[in-house]
Amino acid sequence: MFRISLALRFIVFISLLILATSLSLSVFSLYRYAEVEEEQLRQRGISLTRNMAHNAELGVLTRNVDLLRELGEGLLNEADVLSVVVVDADGNPLLESRRPGQSPPRFTALPGEVTRQVGAGEARITAFAAEGSARKEAYEISYPVFTRRGERHNEEIGFLLEEESAPNRLETIGYARVMSSLAGLHESMADLKWVFGMLTALVISVAILLTVLLVRRMVGPLQALAAATRRIAGGNLDEVVRSGSNDEIGQLASSFNQMTSELKRSRRELEMYSASLEEEVRRRTRELEEAQSQLVQAEKMSAVGLLVSGVAHELNNPLAGVVGYSQLLLKSDCDERVRRGLEKINREAERCKKIVQNLQTFARKHKPQKDYVGVNGILESTLELRSYQLKVDNIVVQSDLDADLPKTMADFHQLQQVFLNLIINGHQAMVASGKGGRITLRSRRREDWISVQIEDSGPGIPPENLGRVFDPFFTTKEVGQGTGLGLSICYGIIEEHKGRISVRNGAGGGALFTVELPICEPDPASEEVTRADETVIVGGGPRKNILVVDDELAIIDILYQVLKMDGHRVDTALNGAIALRKIQKEPYDVIISDLKMPGMSGQELYQKVRELNLDLSRRIIFSTGDVVSADTRSFLEQSGNSYLQKPFEIDTIRKIVQSVLVTTAA
Repeated sequence: MFRISLALRFIVFISLLILATSLSLSVFSLYRYAEVEEEQLRQRGISLTRNMAHNAELGVLTRNVDLLRELGEGLLNEADVLSVVVVDADGNPLLESRRPGQSPPRFTALPGEVTRQVGAGEARITAFAAEGSARKEAYEISYPVFTRRGERHNEEIGFLLEEESAPNRLETIGYARVMSSLAGLHESMADLKWVFGMLTALVISVAILLTVLLVRRMVGPLQALAAATRRIAGGNLDEVVRSGSNDEIGQLASSFNQMTSELKRSRRELEMYSASLEEEVRRRTRELEEAQSQLVQAEKMSAVGLLVSGVAHELNNPLAGVVGYSQLLLKSDCDERVRRGLEKINREAERCKKIVQNLQTFARKHKPQKDYVGVNGILESTLELRSYQLKVDNIVVQSDLDADLPKTMADFHQLQQVFLNLIINGHQAMVASGKGGRITLRSRRREDWISVQIEDSGPGIPPENLGRVFDPFFTTKEVGQGTGLGLSICYGIIEEHKGRISVRNGAGGGALFTVELPICEPDPASEEVTRADETVIVGGGPRKNILVVDDELAIIDILYQVLKMDGHRVDTALNGAIALRKIQKEPYDVIISDLKMPGMSGQELYQKVRELNLDLSRRIIFSTGDVVSADTRSFLEQSGNSYLQKPFEIDTIRKIVQSVLVTTAA
């Protein structure tokens, strides 16, 4: 009775287990198949809709219904596509195409619209069900039709007044909608359900039959097998189950022994995995420490940026006076010796101005002031800056420059800063070695790129540091001899020029830096803008009433003299409060105001004037020595007013004022 009862229970248990497993696997497989097929249908619908949106750009722009209909008919040839709809940006239909001879299906949109970012646009996916049903019958994919628009905007006004064409922006002009049917998926699912049902029934039948045959010979030796199992469960994985027969019980014993062997192997693998997991934890800990170090460096960069903002403001105010007075005196009658001295003063002031610009380059990213320049000339002028010190330290310079190297659009001073920094690094490395050395400069054209190599004969860079030399604050120099910012700034400048910079150790052991710049021709539109700027009439116009507001007497005096030269009536105020009282009493055509002043700032003055006279607030020209500050940049962008960046030049002042007057008159 015991054997029969146990066998029956075993057969029933195994049969139910196989039944549940087979049904579960069948349901899961069907569900996964439906999910994968449905996702593929959605992806295909997104691809078709996106292509339709791209191809329909011209048709939507020109409202060419024939072109759109041709595109729609081509798309209707695709399997499962029910309809194609194109609407304009206001929702007005431009195209509604369905399969020939097919009436519009009666669908109801299901809740839960899905959006996916695809390329530059966002695809919207809506599921539909037949009326009176909750089963998905179709998907409608909606994708925006883009076009590219160009616009011109004022560049940051500092030392060069130019306008450049802004990069094209995408504008949505309509939408393409493609509805795909799920009927094919439902049909294939029905076929699969029948196949899986038959297969499941066959598997269960065969399994039950085999179970019955197995149980008939399995119950007897189970006790011995159970005893061996208990010993193995106790941790004795060396236990071996012996069986004298070759039937199912013998095979089970053999399988049991194999399982024991696998358990032993798995335990070894688990121990090895545990060891590797510990190593992974240590690696991740190092990565977290490096990330924390980068955050600390970011905080340092932020603090340095704030410091640079203050330094730039404090330096630009006196520099504005030096540049302005020197230019005013150069326009006056003076003897040649005095003129040469004034030219030197102006030239050195311009040099200081470039130093402040370099500080601002470090503190924030901004567009380079590009001109059509020759890279060889920049290399040669940079070399002149260090030629004396190189000779003193017995450093030989070898130049291998391509005489036919083409020009490109680049910022002369920023590239000079990069080349100077690389030369200084090689120079310092060779001086530190206690011997003379050699610096080699090479320039070549590589297809559409200009390649510049600067190689030294110093000790080179340790291999473990090659991947970190461009990181901010990374330096191998002694404390006080380097900040670790030079190569990081070089990297940022070359990236702004859409170029590449890399480093490796040369064949002779020294460091070899390679700078690659794209060959760019001048933008014709930019040249036309420049010529248009040059046609602005300076002086000779009607006499205007201008108020100058600044807490620096030197800047007030310069602006007063420049504007008086053009025949304007100029009034002044040392702070915003005085300026506001004058504005309330007398009308002004233009106001030039500093942004940072004690008491009432330029921003506060702007808000007060905006409340009194909106038109006059648009004719306020701001002057500032700090365009690094986020608050300053945000205010200038929001107001949209013109501004002068200190230190400014006389011609810049006159052009900005004349531009505001011309715009107001128009």
